[in-house]
This record gives sequence, C-alpha cells and structure tokens, in this order.
Amino acid sequence: MKYAVLSDIHGNLPALEAVLRDARSRGADHFLLLGDYCLSNPWPDRCLDTIFSLPDATVIRGNEENYLENLQGKDPALWTDGQMQISYWTYRHVSDENRRTLLALPWQARLTCHGASLTLVHDSTAFLAGRERACLDPVRAWLHRRTGAETAVSFQHYAEAVLARDEAFLQAADALEDGIYLFGHTHCQWQLPSRDGRKLFLNPGSCGLPLDGGAGTTPYALLEIRPDGTWHAESIRIPFDRAAACRAIRESSQFTEAHVWSQVVCRELETGLEHMTFFLQFMDAYARRIGDDRRPYAVDTWENGWRQWLSEWKP
Repeated sequence: MKYAVLSDIHGNLPALEAVLRDARSRGADHFLLLGDYCLSNPWPDRCLDTIFSLPDATVIRGNEENYLENLQGKDPALWTDGQMQISYWTYRHVSDENRRTLLALPWQARLTCHGASLTLVHDSTAFLAGRERACLDPVRAWLHRRTGAETAVSFQHYAEAVLARDEAFLQAADALEDGIYLFGHTHCQWQLPSRDGRKLFLNPGSCGLPLDGGAGTTPYALLEIRPDGTWHAESIRIPFDRAAACRAIRESSQFTEAHVWSQVVCRELETGLEHMTFFLQFMDAYARRIGDDRRPYAVDTWENGWRQWLSEWKP
C-alpha cells in the first residue's frame, strides 16, 4: 500500500494539483490529508472540491478551519476587523456544502495497514510534548537559513540533529505505541524514526505554503507499507512556480479585500520562509506603541502597522 501524505494546502490549488499529479505518477493508492485546506491563497473552494472528490482519501481537520467555524451564524455587518479580512473573504468564497463537509471532519484518524498502525493528527503537540514546535517551527527554519543553509534538504538534516539530542522529544517518543505518526502544522518537512526503530514521525511539510527554505518547490511525502508490516517513507519536493502563484494572488479579489495578509503570504511563497510570525509580533508592539489594545486589530491599525513594518523590519 502506498500513501501520499499532504498537509497545509491553504487554498493553493496549483500546488495541490501538482502534488496530486506527481503522487499518482509514483503509484499512490490512497491520500492522507492532514488539515488546513483554506486561508491564505485564493482558491479555497476549488481546493475543497478537489479534496472531497478524491475517491481514496482519509481527510482530517486542522486548526485553520476554526476561523471559518467561528464566523458561522455571525452578522457579516460586524465583520470589521482588519486582521480578519482573510477569514471574511475565505468564508464568502467557500460554498455552504463544502463548509459543512469541512467542519464535520474528524480531528484525528487511525488506520491499520498490514498490521502497521498509522495515527493522523494536524499538530504533533499532543504526542510529542510540544517538542516539534519548540525545536522545528518556521521561525527556527528562518534562523537556520541565516546560517547560510538555504535548502529544505539541509533543514531535514538540521531536524535530525536537533531531535536526536532532545531528551524531552526522545522520552515522549519512547512512551508512544509502535507505529507511524503523521502530522503537519509547522509547514516544515521532516521525518525521523524513533531510537528503537519501531516508530516513525513524519511531517510532509506544507503543500500550499512551505516555510522550510525550499524555494521553488512544494513538498509532500510518500509512505509505503509492505505486506510484512514494515514501511518506507520518502520526503518529496517537486518543482513549483511560486512566482506565478503570487501573480495569481495579486490579481485576485482576495488581494483586493485582504491585501495585507495576501502581501505577507506572497513574501512567504517567494522566499519559502516565515514572515507572518514576525509581522504579527511587530503588530503587537506597534499597537501597544500607539495605545491600541483592540484585538483582532482594526482596519486602520492593521494597515498602518503593515506600512510601518515595511519601513522598519529588516530580514
């Protein structure tokens, strides 16, 4: 059995379609999708159409789906926050049917194949004691890039080195049942077996918004379960024209209606590195500096803060 593992599509239809084509060409039998299908790129509904029409797929929910759920039943006349413009735009551009299907998805899934157990979650925090996010989040990938390591391959080596000496990670891994643990959320691709070799931890990276330094590519993973219950996992990156994706974003109504968020996303797509965290950290400091304690940020604070960030922030 050969599984294609995808996560964090974030409304990026061209990336999703490219990964699905590549996975099929490599003989994928089944697709495992690990959440965060909308927000940030301007094709959320078409992504959901594509995902929900896959004949052989296991699909779970991610944290970004909460932003759509939180708007259900709310009066659109009150949708006035600048920071939430991307959520408002996405909600309006996802069909009622797709939204209902999306929000009914389970938070996790467990499969068994040839005796091997597969656990699917969006965020590894629950079973890795938060060590992935502590050691391997996109901010650390950005800092890793500052050392001169510019490729996603180097980030995989970095992940192996960091986790192999992180005692909290090793102890959390030792305490788990044998099997394969699949998760996304951090937008950084890596995989690592446990020290006893009876467990595998695999993050396929973000199909739609990679943040691990692999500019010019988009990631996913192939997981093969053999008849004897052993496995082989391959982290894959395929060429992807991120500049073309950014041009499409800038030509979309999403860019018009949520232009601050869209511009930060374009910077992330073009560089393959985290920007949103740094921008939001700046926004918090900026809002406090001007005496604005409203959260989410109002339109004026959000847009003025963006302009200030452009003039002050140095990568």
